[in-house]
Amino acid sequence: MSEHQSEQTLAERVKSIPGGEHLMMCFSCGTCTSKCMIQVKADELFNPRRLIRETVFGMESEAFADPTTWQCSACDLCYPACPQKIHISGVIHAIKALAVEQGHKTQIKTAVVEQKTCVACGLCVEVCPYDAISLVETKVPFRELIPIASVDAGKCMACGLCAASCRSTSIGLPD
Repeated sequence: MSEHQSEQTLAERVKSIPGGEHLMMCFSCGTCTSKCMIQVKADELFNPRRLIRETVFGMESEAFADPTTWQCSACDLCYPACPQKIHISGVIHAIKALAVEQGHKTQIKTAVVEQKTCVACGLCVEVCPYDAISLVETKVPFRELIPIASVDAGKCMACGLCAASCRSTSIGLPD
């Protein structure tokens, strides 16, 4: 972390990232959560209002550990309902970017690749709606550098589309 970054508050760092500039515009009315499929169907701990409060008040460790930081899929179902027309997903993803930069890891059990069987066909790359998978030149034992699918855990939302598309069953979700 640079000296300049340490002088900035968490809120200022979030606002400096594209998408995070709307942090202070949120009314914390909760309308976004009424439309959110994660909050409604999957996890009652998903709470953008709490995450914004943690961020504005500089509660960095709490914000980076907050489940909301890692669970937003940026589907933007919340956007049309927002009275401020804020892309709260942009704010959440700016917070996530800072968390990843600081070395924090997602709590989501993200997709994993079985390197021994991956044929680098790229189907998983094509179907991933989160751009979390890429083909990476990898050194494997007894072989040259070969392309193998690689999952960015900071972007993966564990939707399973990659596993469903993989013809060699080389990528999937734990458990």
